[in-house]
Amino acid sequence: MTSSLNLLKELRPVTSITTRRYGKFLWVDAYHTTIAPGLRLRTSTKPNWLSLTHPEGQLYFHMKRDRFSVVTEENVLNVETDNLVSSYLALIEKRILECGIILPQSCELFVELWFDESSQTSTCAYYFVDHHSRCLFWLEPTSSELLDMGMVVSDSHLDIALERLFWVHVEFFPMHVCAQMTPLILDNLISVICHGMTDRMTSRSSTFPYTEEKCDQLLRALSLRQGEPLDGHTLCFVARLWGAINNQRFITYYGQENAQLDRLQPPMPEDIVDRTGIRALANLMLWGVPNHHYSKLHDLFVHDNVYIDHWQAFMTECISEWRGLLVWAFSVLIASILISMLPRASLSSAMAPILAASSSILSGSILLWRHHDFEDATASFAANFLRSSKSSDWGFLPLSVVYSMPKAMYLWSIGLMVAQLVFWTFRVVGVFWASGGAGFLALMGYGILYFTSLEDDHTGSMATMLRSHWQTFQSDSAAVTEPLTV
Repeated sequence: MTSSLNLLKELRPVTSITTRRYGKFLWVDAYHTTIAPGLRLRTSTKPNWLSLTHPEGQLYFHMKRDRFSVVTEENVLNVETDNLVSSYLALIEKRILECGIILPQSCELFVELWFDESSQTSTCAYYFVDHHSRCLFWLEPTSSELLDMGMVVSDSHLDIALERLFWVHVEFFPMHVCAQMTPLILDNLISVICHGMTDRMTSRSSTFPYTEEKCDQLLRALSLRQGEPLDGHTLCFVARLWGAINNQRFITYYGQENAQLDRLQPPMPEDIVDRTGIRALANLMLWGVPNHHYSKLHDLFVHDNVYIDHWQAFMTECISEWRGLLVWAFSVLIASILISMLPRASLSSAMAPILAASSSILSGSILLWRHHDFEDATASFAANFLRSSKSSDWGFLPLSVVYSMPKAMYLWSIGLMVAQLVFWTFRVVGVFWASGGAGFLALMGYGILYFTSLEDDHTGSMATMLRSHWQTFQSDSAAVTEPLTV
């Protein structure tokens, strides 16, 4: 900050998640110094400000005033910064008197200075926190849209959003308020996580944000501090967990008339683009594999929300399948080449299976390259990826087809290689024996379909059974068969 910066008396409402806490890109100025002999006294801070350090290492300052207390991450040890902060605090107090606002006794003000170097002006970003009601408030009317809080359905829904922001504030500034917080917040948090863990264990579509394994780890950590006085470090991670839980409650409309009780249940109508004709054609050409991925992708991205454990399980399954198909497709490629080298074999008959196997290898290799480390991606990354991959005209169909290419082309290579082998048999041993071999393969396929079909299908014709198997395969691919969390 330069001394030529003029004060622009403007207050800007923000929330605890829209500050510049994690967006600062400032370099430290390191230097060597001379250490005087004898015991070194620690540097004292300004008389009005209490210097505190967050468990992550962030320095912040706290000050008590007549009407409220103040917290800031601005370096008030700098004279210019301290003067600017003091000017804005005076402006805020003046605004409170002019508007006749009565502040609660347990309120706290956060301030942050924003500078515009081009216009040589500054803005004070601020919000108030009430530790009794656990919410944020401001001095002027504002909207949830401007504050980037998301849309609400009721006043109680808004209260959940504000409580989430309160816990984020406590997470960022825990060291001076830990003595004021009741230990019940820890006990209640343990109860909530215990219920969430049980819900996860007994439901495949639970809306709780943490897996059973993660809940168990959290409960172990929380139990170590149960019954002990709250300190700043404990309050920091307790507030972080409460913030995450309240965020999930806001997303799932917790306590509302139409709360989302099932992860796969959209809380409001969604505009789903489904090109049924094109999708049916794609499934017909690619052995029904796109339908499986199409259903999975829709289940992963209900109401534009992603549960990270289900995303990781889906990505792990896809990547494992693509890696395995590389080996199998390469085997088919070698086998087709070897068959084409047999006596009286036709090289032209090998081109189709070689092309299909090569397509499987190429598509699988590209997908593995593009999805490197996707198994360990965050929920926000997964949501952004799915949002950008979802076409406004075609939905998830293009991505489903792309994900299906390695397996579908492998299946085509198998079928074409068998046809290549049958064609070679025709030329070597004659029509009779080749027809017998082809009939045996067809009978074996029919037997597998027959003995794995539903009981009601046994009385039908072969065409009916094949059609039933195709429909069953398609419906099974579209059904919700979520893997257990990893």
